[in-house]
Amino acid sequence: MNRSFFFILILITLVLTGWSYVHYQYLESREFRLNQLSELPIFVYMDDLNHLEQLARELLETIPEIDSLFLESGLQAAQEMLSNFPELGIEPNTLTEYHFPNILTITFKPMLSSFSARDMVLQFLHDNNVPSRDIDDQNPAWSSAKKELDFLNSRWSQTTFFIAITVFLMIVFARLYLYLQEAMHRQGKSQTLLEKVRASEINRLHNALLLTLPILINIALYYILLALNKLSPLINWSFFLVQLITLVAAIITAILVNNLSSPGKESSKITVAVPVEPKINE
Repeated sequence: MNRSFFFILILITLVLTGWSYVHYQYLESREFRLNQLSELPIFVYMDDLNHLEQLARELLETIPEIDSLFLESGLQAAQEMLSNFPELGIEPNTLTEYHFPNILTITFKPMLSSFSARDMVLQFLHDNNVPSRDIDDQNPAWSSAKKELDFLNSRWSQTTFFIAITVFLMIVFARLYLYLQEAMHRQGKSQTLLEKVRASEINRLHNALLLTLPILINIALYYILLALNKLSPLINWSFFLVQLITLVAAIITAILVNNLSSPGKESSKITVAVPVEPKINE
């Protein structure tokens, strides 16, 4: 194995690792935006505490994307707010003579499906005759978060396609370079049958190493960093499968292009010398 092969092997490994890093950055950015959803709860205000408790139980049983439900009296919520903001200059115990509605706070899990779950919650509340004026759905904030995630996903889909094509072409040309280097090395030289068999075995070994080592090193590095708590478990196996498919497709394409572009290869033949019997003049 020459230095060119090792250089290309290292280059492909670095490219796949870089691709994984870019993908991880995208997942981290998406995770950050999804985590913001838990900071955008729905507030439901209602005087009837029993009815509000019943709604809370039904919501928790039917919508798994709900992270938590917190029910408190309006007086309790107002007193907590005044305790947190003493600069308002209002004593919490002065609120007892006022009437405040009960408050149900609904928070959601950091998942993409929480958007549809939120719509289901709002529909459920409307079906149970909760007036819209008694629901604080924080619609502007949710709409903004949805637009950001949609834009991020769309941009990443385009970026992934571009990276996959770029990596594919780079690997194809790198492998063809090795084939070309080998052809130039044996140009003008006759090869024995044993040398041809050995060259074929070396090519198969090169292809096997290019198909396995870069992706295995890439995956191993990711899980080592996970074990060291340097990364979060964000990358799914499907991403590594996409990388493997790209790698396999590139190597197969390079093999096919090399076979089609190479000049007519003479099949190895074994010449058998047959002795000619001398003619006897009669």
